[in-house]
Amino acid sequence: MAARKAAPKPRKAAARKAPPPLPPETGEAPLHALSRDQLSVFLYLALLPEETAGLVRDWGLSQPGFRPQGLGEIQRCDLLADEIRAAPERAGAVIEMLRKAFGPLPLAAWRIDGRGAEELGGLVQSEAALALVLWRLLADPDEAVQAVVRPWLDELAKRYYGPPEGGGPQEPSPAGRAAGDGGPEERIRKLEAELAKERKAVAEERARAEAARRKEEEAREKLQGQLKEARAREAQAAGDAARAREVAEAARRDQARAEAAAAALRGEDAHGEAQRARALARELEGKLHALEARLERAREREAQLAAERDAARSAAPAPASAQGPGEAEAGGEGEEEAQQSWLFPVYTREFYDSLEGWDRRIQRAAFKQAHLLAQDHRHPSLRALPLEGLPGYYRVRVATDVRLLYRRGEKQNAVEILSLIDREDLDRYVRQAKTR
Repeated sequence: MAARKAAPKPRKAAARKAPPPLPPETGEAPLHALSRDQLSVFLYLALLPEETAGLVRDWGLSQPGFRPQGLGEIQRCDLLADEIRAAPERAGAVIEMLRKAFGPLPLAAWRIDGRGAEELGGLVQSEAALALVLWRLLADPDEAVQAVVRPWLDELAKRYYGPPEGGGPQEPSPAGRAAGDGGPEERIRKLEAELAKERKAVAEERARAEAARRKEEEAREKLQGQLKEARAREAQAAGDAARAREVAEAARRDQARAEAAAAALRGEDAHGEAQRARALARELEGKLHALEARLERAREREAQLAAERDAARSAAPAPASAQGPGEAEAGGEGEEEAQQSWLFPVYTREFYDSLEGWDRRIQRAAFKQAHLLAQDHRHPSLRALPLEGLPGYYRVRVATDVRLLYRRGEKQNAVEILSLIDREDLDRYVRQAKTR
């Protein structure tokens, strides 16, 4: 009955999960699925420096702020890891380099499950990986496996200890064994000496292994520190470069604003000086014209008086009693009227400002009309008319659509020349003058 109950066990074993599949013979691996640091350190351990430099050059990779020749090995591995994660097809070049360097994929015929992978990963991380592998093979019950290990041990013995002295080990002869055999106590002493020697050798080997382990840990910690320091320097350099670019851009903007402000100030100063010079020139020109007109009138008056004097001298003198009082008064009124017809022109600032924008022909005509107005404000060619809406203001014609505005000054012998204006702007001028 017990045997019958145990019979279904093979069927249960057959229903177990199928063994894991074998890896591809080409050795293709999903490198893009690793994290950036995982893939970077794998490339650092698997590839030579010249190989990583060649891939960076062939793929056209670069890091801002660094020349391609100035990149370190860790920086190149980081660039390659980023590129493979972004473009998984790039991993084929790395796998091809591994096949050329190491040959076919190792352990490709083994089916490794999760536990086996964990043990294998822990094995390769250990400093005693070789001893653990040899131990596992020697403990295998298959004698064929043990036979494979023995040549490896002979090779390791030659590598570490050199060839045997005297051409190789020799078995002692029976006579020698008899002569050297001193009884059980002698054999015990020899065995104890050999055991002590073996213990010493094991202790030395263990000390060497411990020293190698510590050295490897120190190298790994140093490498990690260098990697962190390099990444920190890289981040600091990138930040410094960004800040330098911001400072340079701000300096350029400030320089542009300063240059624009200086140009504006120079333009304003030049424009103001030019305006003041033009206004002064116009004022001086007006005064010159006024003085020339006065001089001309004085000369005419002088000539007229000289002619009258000559005429009076040539005529017979009339008796004083023959001239009546009405004639004397008439002569005095004519002279007073001739003197009062002259008006002194006062060119206002408004007049000089209004000259801007008119051509020189209109400007000369304005001064001409102003001079004529000063000589005789009732001259028919002036066509002087009152300005509607502003008592005391008048306008005279300068051109078809151009008018000259004036008014009598506070002094009786003065006339204020106000503005040179377009005829269509008269209403606007009246409105603005009322609000002043």
